[in-house]
Amino acid sequence: MTAASRDHDQERPAATANTSSGELQELRSLLIQPERDDIEALKQQLSYRPEVDARSVATVLPAAVTLAADKSDRLGQAMGPTIEKALTTSVRRNPEVITEAIFPIIGGAISRAVKEALLRLMQQTSYALDHSFSLRGWKWRIEALATGKPFSEVVLLHSLVYRVEQVFLIHPESGLLLQHVIADSLAASLEANAQDAAMVTSMLTAIQDFVRDSFRVESKAALDSIEVGDLTVWIERGPHAVLAGVIRGAAPLSLRSVFRTALEQCHRDALDILKSFSGDPDELQLVRPHLESCLQVHQRKEERSALMTWLVLSALVLGSGYALTRSMLIQRQQAARLRYAITQVHKQKGIVLLDASEQNGRFSLRILRDPDAIAEPELIRVMGLSQPETSLVTMPYLTMEPSFVLRRAERALRPPQGVVLSYRAEDGVLISNGMALPDWISDAQRIGTVIAGVQKYECLTQPILRTRSLLSLLADKARRVEAIEFTFRAGSTELLPGQESKLASAVAEMKELLRMADPDRSGLLITIEVIAYTDPIGTVDYNQKLRESRANEMRLWLSNAGVDARHLKPVVIGPDKLARIDRAASFHVVIHEPKDGTKDAK
Repeated sequence: MTAASRDHDQERPAATANTSSGELQELRSLLIQPERDDIEALKQQLSYRPEVDARSVATVLPAAVTLAADKSDRLGQAMGPTIEKALTTSVRRNPEVITEAIFPIIGGAISRAVKEALLRLMQQTSYALDHSFSLRGWKWRIEALATGKPFSEVVLLHSLVYRVEQVFLIHPESGLLLQHVIADSLAASLEANAQDAAMVTSMLTAIQDFVRDSFRVESKAALDSIEVGDLTVWIERGPHAVLAGVIRGAAPLSLRSVFRTALEQCHRDALDILKSFSGDPDELQLVRPHLESCLQVHQRKEERSALMTWLVLSALVLGSGYALTRSMLIQRQQAARLRYAITQVHKQKGIVLLDASEQNGRFSLRILRDPDAIAEPELIRVMGLSQPETSLVTMPYLTMEPSFVLRRAERALRPPQGVVLSYRAEDGVLISNGMALPDWISDAQRIGTVIAGVQKYECLTQPILRTRSLLSLLADKARRVEAIEFTFRAGSTELLPGQESKLASAVAEMKELLRMADPDRSGLLITIEVIAYTDPIGTVDYNQKLRESRANEMRLWLSNAGVDARHLKPVVIGPDKLARIDRAASFHVVIHEPKDGTKDAK
């Protein structure tokens, strides 16, 4: 065998092996590749999607919720808070959606409530009118006042006579009797017909269906009551049960709320049994106490006394007439007092009345008052009122009355002795005449035009010549003060009559002297010594004490009249230094100059 043939033989197994491997690979891809693709897709889903696929959950969620609801109430308890939050959020965000959803329900409920309220009002009004003018009616009025209830409601409670004889609890879909209770007083007489209770419930259901079919009313419409003679059947409906009560007599509409409450309690205590009623009434024995609470009886005893009724009515009419007459007289009297008060207010200058009223014996007034007008307590007295019964509200106000403007100017300018102010109302001009220091004239010219009511200030006051020094002016004024003397009664501190003008002149001169010697501007201090004398009658000690008493009494009079008491000094002269012996008092002015010492004005 040649070398070429050996090489050829070696290549054949290798080619055969390569061919077999490729075929196997192709066969494997044909058989396994689809599963590999599915596994890869699942890997991609698990890698790039949430742990639970929403579409998968949506497929099984309805069935899961249905199963959970059938097995127990845990699903409802768990979803309750979530649903409440969702409803709250929805109402806050878009309340129109909820409104549209509950409109068909709430409309009927409101209509029924309004209907019952109107019927109750008509019933109460009718009974109230029938029993308003009787002794019993007035007794009921007193009871209404004592209890706080409306009179019509008290009349209704005392007047109506009714008795709930039977109560039926009926299955709404099948018309089967669920429970039946009878009043104890009627148990013996109705026991024989108790077996017909199922027939009664069937007849009620049939009547309901007949009304719907015959008169083409809505499917949800239902009978509320059936009247046969003096018997009335009231019907209250719930989701899973109907309550029917047989009533003899005229019952108040408030009894319906008793029926409705009993029906709600039946649903509360036996909801699961009512929803899946199997036909066995014994399962609903637990609701009998709620039905028995509806077996109510109301009775009254008639008592009539025409004579007593007329006596009471007559007394009430007379009392009412007296009270009305007295009230009218008091109102007229109060109105007359208010008119008189208003008239008096209009007479007062510097007072403007804004409004006045009287209510329950209290007078209320609002006024504008100038500071210089009559004081509030005096104004109340002038109006003929008393402070406890008067509420007076005062607001600040500046009147333009000439007398008030002049008084305002005098208070602001404080004119010195010898200066007279006048006011011309027609053009609002304030005029000053006389003589004063240049400083006062300058201040008056600066302040005069800013006084309320003053349009222009004319200063006709002549300045005191500046050639004369202030000390000289004060000395002249001091001599005027020292020239004034007062005389006393013998052995007394009382002045002799007829010296009132002299006292006023002394006060004016002293005040002007103190004003001219203003220590803030001049640096001068003034002391007015009050010196008293006595006649020679009496002992030395007695006269000494009498002089001291007269000096102190004179100082007190002057200070009460407006002279600054700090500048008044009583001086008692000893018996060895007396210059005169008469029943008199005089003054001595001392001018203090802190820089140059003390100088006597004389």
